[in-house]
Order: sequence, then C-alpha cells, then structure tokens
Amino acid sequence: MSKTKLKKYLQTLTHEQIVQVVMDLYDARKAAKEYLEFFMDPNPSDALEKAKKQLLRLYFTPQGAPRARVSTKEGNDLIADFIKLDIDPEMSSDLMMYHAEIMISRLVLRHIHRETAWNSVITAFRKAIDYIISFNQKELMRRRIEKFLDYSLHSPDYLRIPERLRQELDETGFNLSDDE
Repeated sequence: MSKTKLKKYLQTLTHEQIVQVVMDLYDARKAAKEYLEFFMDPNPSDALEKAKKQLLRLYFTPQGAPRARVSTKEGNDLIADFIKLDIDPEMSSDLMMYHAEIMISRLVLRHIHRETAWNSVITAFRKAIDYIISFNQKELMRRRIEKFLDYSLHSPDYLRIPERLRQELDETGFNLSDDE
C-alpha cells in the first residue's frame, strides 16, 4: 500500500478508530513501539545509550565475555532503526563507530581468524565512514577513527585488515592528516 492510499484510508476513519490502529500497531511491531515511545518522549541521549547497551549485549555476555556466535544483521538493524528516529547525525555517527569498535573487540578477544567475520567489520567501518562523510562529522570522529585503525593492528596478519581499512578510507577520500 502506498503512503497516499494509507493517508486517504486514515482520513476516512474516526478519531477512535485511528487511536485503535495506532494501539494495534504499537502491540504488533517492536520497531513501531520504539518509534512511538521516542515520539512521545524524545530523548536522543537515552536512545543512544539504549542502542549502545543493546549492541554490547549482542556481542558480549553480561559478564563481559565475547559471545561465540552473533548476528551482525541484528547490529545493522539496530543502527538502521536508530537512524530512522531522525536523531542528530553526531549521535548516529557515534553509534555506527561504536558498532564497528564492538565488532572488532569481539574478534580480537576471541582470536577469531575467519575472513568473513573480519569482512563484516570492514563493511561496518565503511558504512560508518560513508555516514560520517555525508553528514560532515569528519573532524568530530577523526581521533576515534585513528584509534580504531590502531586497534586493527591486533587482527591476524595474513588478513591485512589495517591495510584494507585504510584502503576503504582512501576510496572515500577521507584523509586522516587533513587539517580541515
């Protein structure tokens, strides 16, 4: 159904019917529930902290040990849902870098050598860089990106992760030595 059709349909409903539709939507979909809760009480800082805690729980146990199996798709979905809340790009950039940092920390701590797992880190990093550039957050995130690249030196040598991450930066035109 298109937005136009939905709008026309909603205009035919009474106020009480619209309230019921919203309540049913609230009960039916987790994403809708979170959106409506944020809409009623918009607190971007709380939303960011909640998303960070969810990412941390996704990759690490409550005791702080890295989980054996994780779904990076869940992490990507968390970030996509956060961005849909239309929160300040600075906070979204922060969350995207946090996701990449959590991912690489898990891989290093678990001594994971599978290339596919490391490719997920590179993909998350590239998405973060693209977002940071598109919303002009380069100066704000520059030091954090440098630390991320330094930490990538703990990856298995044969995967050449630091070189691949720098290549991703080069392809985006992001220069760490810029004085913009």
